[in-house]
Amino acid sequence: MRNLRNLTLVGILSAATPALAQTDAATEIAALRSEIGRLAERLDRLEQAQGGTVAAVAQATQVPQTAPADRSTPAPGSASPAAAGPPKASADAPASSVVRFSGDLRYRHEAINDEASAERERQRIRARFGLNADLGDNLSVGLTLATGDRDPVSANQTLDGGFDRKSFGVDRAFFTWKATDALSFTGGKMATPFFRPGNHHLIYDNDLNPEGLALRYTGRNWFANYAGLWVDERATADDAILLGGQAGLRHTLQNGARITAGVSYYDYLNTQGQPLFVEGISSGNSLDAAGRYLNDYNEAELFAELGLKAGSRPLVLFADYVVNTEASAADDGFAIGAAYGEATRPGTWRVGYAYQDLRADAVIGVFTDSDFGGGGTDNKGHVVEFTYALRARLLFNFRYFLNERGEHAGVSRDYNRLQADLMFNY
Repeated sequence: MRNLRNLTLVGILSAATPALAQTDAATEIAALRSEIGRLAERLDRLEQAQGGTVAAVAQATQVPQTAPADRSTPAPGSASPAAAGPPKASADAPASSVVRFSGDLRYRHEAINDEASAERERQRIRARFGLNADLGDNLSVGLTLATGDRDPVSANQTLDGGFDRKSFGVDRAFFTWKATDALSFTGGKMATPFFRPGNHHLIYDNDLNPEGLALRYTGRNWFANYAGLWVDERATADDAILLGGQAGLRHTLQNGARITAGVSYYDYLNTQGQPLFVEGISSGNSLDAAGRYLNDYNEAELFAELGLKAGSRPLVLFADYVVNTEASAADDGFAIGAAYGEATRPGTWRVGYAYQDLRADAVIGVFTDSDFGGGGTDNKGHVVEFTYALRARLLFNFRYFLNERGEHAGVSRDYNRLQADLMFNY
């Protein structure tokens, strides 16, 4: 592999604070009171003339003060606690929503060595911008815009094309109603509603944002997730729908360690013999003579995660197993791994390792990890990762994939991939 080119990040931020002119306090107070009086009289006249609608419009268009961003930096568009909104203009005026903004930018250097093709190096960016609005009464809506085209598991944009403009579109658009402290209901284009042990991508890529309706229950020692997701609407055939259910237990041991274990079942309706969900991309799945899905996909999952302290740092161990009950061959996959440390404050770090073996028809390939083995199924091997917090909201991340791919397809070959990221969160 060619030597990795040096990555250099240079940033200089400056701010200028104007001097405040000295003024007589009594004179200023008198002037402000006079101005407030004139505005109040004007507002009364407008309300009388328009039946109070001006006050309602003024209230609805106020820009609320947002709370300082939390150090943990939630994903763009994800729900966040509500802050107190501005005071009401009148008893009849609707309460204004509290809007929070968040986002991130990732710059990536990537080097790929696929035995079946030439070595490749490229620079990539991913940018996301999200907002979440608390509408009151436990109801909120969210919207995230992101770079990327029609790929459901990647928002990356490669720096090429003669400096052309990069694609940008809707990544998430959803509402959430929190019926109780334990029960919530979400609809729209949302983050994957299912728990993933070790936050690993065995079944679903982290960037996948499915579309439909989801119900989530979180109790003291157990949780349950259910979703009905619309995969492919078809004008001349039955729609492809994913019905998914998951249940798990959480238990804290006497030494403070926390174990999470559970089962999941994902049933893809109307898939066998139907066109690919993303045109022209099988992502390792077996196809029939017409280039359509050879198998149906009913995926059963068993998972477990153990979190504990190793010295002063957190340690997470996980295992995940999945089998497609509708495939006659190459029907299962598993992943095991560990992560040590956490990159939450400047100077802190985290290391991780995972081994994965995902056979060709264990899961829908186009929805799983887009990086491991080049993406999709029919791959196996190792991935190591290191994350370091350079400063608040700026992380350096390094990942290396040492994989094999194409065994079921009869073209087994080595696949190695290096990724070096700078990740800015706001």
